[in-house]
Amino acid sequence: MIVLRARIASARVAARVVPVWGRVWLAAMWVRAAQQLAFHYRREEAAAAARSGVHCWRALESRRPGRHGAGLARSLGVLAERLADLGSVGEALAVAEEGVALAERQESADVVTLAATRSALSVVHARAERPDEALAAVERAVHLLLPLDVAPSRTAVAVLAAGLSRMGGLLAAAGRHEEALSAYGEAVVRYQRLFRRGCWRYTVPYLCAQGELARQLGALGRCAEALEHGARPLAYFQLMAGAYPAEYRCVQASLLTEVARWRGALGQHAEALDGADLAVSLFRHELDVQPERAGAGLAYALRCLAVQLRAQGRADDAIVALEEAVALRRRLATGSPAQLWPLAALLMEFADLMWGLGRRVPAIRLTAERVAVDRRLLAANVAGTDGSGADPEHTLARDLYLLGVRCRTTGQSEEAAQAIEETIALLRSRAARFAGDQAVPADAVLSEESRRADDGGTLPDDVRRDDVRRDDALADDVLTDDGLADGPLTEDELTGGRPVRLSERAWQDDQALLADALEEMAHLHDARGYLVEAFVAIDESVAIRERLAFPPVRNSSAPGEA
Repeated sequence: MIVLRARIASARVAARVVPVWGRVWLAAMWVRAAQQLAFHYRREEAAAAARSGVHCWRALESRRPGRHGAGLARSLGVLAERLADLGSVGEALAVAEEGVALAERQESADVVTLAATRSALSVVHARAERPDEALAAVERAVHLLLPLDVAPSRTAVAVLAAGLSRMGGLLAAAGRHEEALSAYGEAVVRYQRLFRRGCWRYTVPYLCAQGELARQLGALGRCAEALEHGARPLAYFQLMAGAYPAEYRCVQASLLTEVARWRGALGQHAEALDGADLAVSLFRHELDVQPERAGAGLAYALRCLAVQLRAQGRADDAIVALEEAVALRRRLATGSPAQLWPLAALLMEFADLMWGLGRRVPAIRLTAERVAVDRRLLAANVAGTDGSGADPEHTLARDLYLLGVRCRTTGQSEEAAQAIEETIALLRSRAARFAGDQAVPADAVLSEESRRADDGGTLPDDVRRDDVRRDDALADDVLTDDGLADGPLTEDELTGGRPVRLSERAWQDDQALLADALEEMAHLHDARGYLVEAFVAIDESVAIRERLAFPPVRNSSAPGEA
């Protein structure tokens, strides 16, 4: 950074002495300074430097129109990225679109400039929580540069490496870890090429890409390889955190958390516990200084710590850690709908732990809260999938089913019936939508017998109906939870105001879950003495399972055919 400041000072002097060449040099130095400051997480200074660079390039372009359009377009892309880092998404989007339009208007615009502006637009779309548009933009940028990778310039290599890293991050967020691993691997190769040419200013993005490569290996279960690839980034960022804690302590803590998770998966629980505990301490230290950046990291580190505490037999300590993590996730989710996904995952993990420990009241309460979060995801139309790759609708149906099973286990038959009925109704709605999309005959999705018996999905009125709960105190505790009080969503709310097209795999998952829900409903009917309804439900469940095990010969009307 000292060298960069000296170069900017020299460029300022040159701009006064040699007006044309010196001003071009000064503009380029401001843009480079913005990139370097961003590498070191000094976001406000980076945005200020990028604004200065854009101002210099605009002045040059106004004096000689068409001569400096490419430089201005690149500087606009850099400014858009820096504004997105600061959260000014609206302004960043306008600047990024201006940069793309300017690059496309240039008759002599090179491919690198076009790719750099589209890559910047991808960053802004990602910050605006538009993952599909972000991925499309960065893929286009990468495809523009890949044909030039035989003998590229340093700038082309740097833009391509950055684009590959961004593409890897978007693919990882979508759960496409194999593709993300490939993208990060190619990015590391390009950064190594720059590193060997003596371009030391790319050290931070190079090691960040290598750290992300290790994360994808860990996500794929290749924990030994992940530890090997993560050793160098962790050592570097530990060193940098000692000199620049505000910039690098969160990066160090994040890598420590991942290393702890990988060690735990390999059975090294003592080392994993020490690493997770250190990561939690580092994040706590930064929480007061930079809460937005450290909050999500602390929640993830606490979750990792809870896993290791549980593995060591310290269940009570694990519960304390998870309670704090859930509280953090709740607070983060109030400001960002995208944070609902990690909150939902954490709630279910916590609920499973409590259920496994025999603490059923808090387990049901946490499961009900997970259902409430699922409803919020649908209502807010938040893009994404859970860890299993399920879409928000299927996730809601699955969690409602789980809530119904747990309520029935604890003797809360009414609450169980309510959850299971909504599960069946939602899955039938999705099956009908899939049948409409694929032109599947109605009897290929649901049997006619089930529709005659329980078309509305409600329990019939009967004087034998048993409203007595086996554990009144248990029921009162659970009914106070807001998650159980929520009513079913309407069709528009379920789809977020847009149609959800199902793949054949999603249809099969829905049908398997529907078979389980019908079997559970049969148990509920049987407990109330509704034997006919129980037989009908179990018959439909068996028919669905047979259809999934022995699918019909495929033809033009089979599910999944175009």
